[in-house]
Amino acid sequence: MSCSFPSNCYQQTQMCDMFIKNYCTGQTNIISKDLDFIHRVFSATLIQTCYVNLPEDRLFIRMERQEYTEYVKRTMLSMACESARKAINNSNGLKLDQITHIVFGTMTATIGAPSMDIYISKELGLNPIVKRLNVEAMGCLTGFRLVGLCRDIALQSESNIVLLIVCDIRSALGNQLTPFIPMEPIDKSNVIVAALFRDACGAAIFSQKVPNQYCTVIDHRSAIIENTLELGRLKEFNDSSIHLYLDKQLPYAVFNHVPNIVNKLLEEYKIDIQACQFAVHTGGPKIIRGIQKCLDLKHEQLCASWYVMINYGNLSGSSNLVVVEHFRRWKYSSTKPICKNVIFPEDFNEYKYIIGLSFGPGIAVECVLFGLE
Repeated sequence: MSCSFPSNCYQQTQMCDMFIKNYCTGQTNIISKDLDFIHRVFSATLIQTCYVNLPEDRLFIRMERQEYTEYVKRTMLSMACESARKAINNSNGLKLDQITHIVFGTMTATIGAPSMDIYISKELGLNPIVKRLNVEAMGCLTGFRLVGLCRDIALQSESNIVLLIVCDIRSALGNQLTPFIPMEPIDKSNVIVAALFRDACGAAIFSQKVPNQYCTVIDHRSAIIENTLELGRLKEFNDSSIHLYLDKQLPYAVFNHVPNIVNKLLEEYKIDIQACQFAVHTGGPKIIRGIQKCLDLKHEQLCASWYVMINYGNLSGSSNLVVVEHFRRWKYSSTKPICKNVIFPEDFNEYKYIIGLSFGPGIAVECVLFGLE
């Protein structure tokens, strides 16, 4: 497994300042209560740092559609290839020309062809007969949905070696927000999007030949929650603006459903929940706290989720692999993490499993059971 991030690191306070300067054209153009709302939202995310490919003066600057498309595709290709090469290097002997399948997933969808899997295959020099799949628009659950798929492909044959890459340039939503009108009420959804969404890429190799210490996928589950279709929507308008709506009831629909899917999976395999770490999509503090509460977990059981959210932000579907990779790396390394406000296990080896949980439009839930022994 591996993960990668853009080169530019920003403090969350910088992101807030540039949102006010570049999107709102300065705080003098913002209604007082909205300015207060902006500061409260950026602070409430608990994000400290993030990584974005754009220079500071381009953050939250409106892009024309063609510029946006070229920017996200170029950035995704670079990060995807970096993550793929790292994953191969971490696979204990596998080589790129042995890859039989490549699966690429993103929520940073654009209309264009060839698709990203073609570009990645050519850039990496994969075998021209590699079997490919390009998946877009499944939201923040993309990573774990594709983990389940790749696991199933790998189990079909000992000769199958599957490369999974999930990459999201979600900070670019900030370059496609609906227009701000000076001294008019701000669209609060735009503030939330700007405060949360950031960039990352994760990659993993699935094969019956990879040593077990590199993490195994034991099983996976998918579910669509009834009567939640309108709780999360993303729309594109005629002026190329992208608007994301997340209903206040969305987290509660997830919290009500998750215990059922997790408990059934653990009961089937006779696994004690206290032996599990939880890799939860880094959707924000409310999501991580809510999962901890609804499953009655200890803070340390979500340490990787908290760490990634605080240090990188909401990474959409790429967060799924990034969080798993962080805990897997810590468990097998002599160097342990340090992060203020995150409680880490005294003994990482007491955790034998990881439960991956992610959520997306639908509202849909993905649950993956990983083994660490």
